[in-house]
Amino acid sequence: MQQVQCDNVHHSYDGVRDAVQGFNLTIKRGEVLALIGPNGAGKSTTLRILATLQCPDKGRVLWDGRDAWPARYEIRQRIGFLGDGNALYPGMTAAGYLQFFAECYGQSDSAAKARVSELLQIFDLSSKSEARVSEMSKGMRQRLSIARTLVHRPELLLLDEPADGLDPLARRQLREILRQVAGEGVGIVISSHILRELDGFCDAVAVIQKGKLEVAGPVEEVINRYEVGRRVHEVQVTRGLQKALEILRRHEGLIEQVLPLHKGEEIVDPATADRGLVRVRIHGNEDRAALLLKELVLADVEVISLSKIRSDLEDVYSSLGRDKVS
Repeated sequence: MQQVQCDNVHHSYDGVRDAVQGFNLTIKRGEVLALIGPNGAGKSTTLRILATLQCPDKGRVLWDGRDAWPARYEIRQRIGFLGDGNALYPGMTAAGYLQFFAECYGQSDSAAKARVSELLQIFDLSSKSEARVSEMSKGMRQRLSIARTLVHRPELLLLDEPADGLDPLARRQLREILRQVAGEGVGIVISSHILRELDGFCDAVAVIQKGKLEVAGPVEEVINRYEVGRRVHEVQVTRGLQKALEILRRHEGLIEQVLPLHKGEEIVDPATADRGLVRVRIHGNEDRAALLLKELVLADVEVISLSKIRSDLEDVYSSLGRDKVS
């Protein structure tokens, strides 16, 4: 697989309202793509169509230019899919569950055992290999479900809310695993509401609202396009914090946080502290920020720096909602 494309895909469940309409999207080999949008936007439908489990009413899914639907049984062998509410078999052991699916994909007994052992180690489940699924925690079951999607070394990986039920450490480990998988040339699509988890991890993003693709492209390109949605600055003050907060409020600056200047310092009390790092939303362009900096200095506030915080995927999403793109 070099790339998979949704080509003008439409789909409706009731013949009245389109769950997905006019959808055009490309997933490249070795790329991690974030599919984001509110509940009911069409994310799960899109993943099912990409997985060839749902036939679009109009349009096609193309694998390297080839219509996937007529070849769906062959192409499914090349896809790893974690759907919404995937069922596990409670009476199976973790190892037995993965072994079962490895054999379903035609692996020999020895090859299946080797792959199962490898995946249990990757997902930190080796100690639970003989534990029954019913005895495992929600997070363990989720890790096992994701491991199952990789048992046959797919070329395209489709994951619907894969971090559901995972603690922060397991989420970080999952990101590392998926980056490694992408590095092996696998295309990955992740549907998720946890936008902070996706920023800095995905290569491309697609925002879907009401079944329509509103924005798509490389993450940096999309963030730059919607940079206006942020306008949050960090002001590092070593003396005169109270005067600085007064000036920022006078200029209608929305103060989001007041933090210690350095890690390990005591928590800052915004009402009494004389130094700290202020995160503030400054309205207007960069000229407004420059004027604020000048006023702070003239008021004898010691400012180390005043810098703009880079926008992220959450800002893009908020900007789209505020602008009512859909």
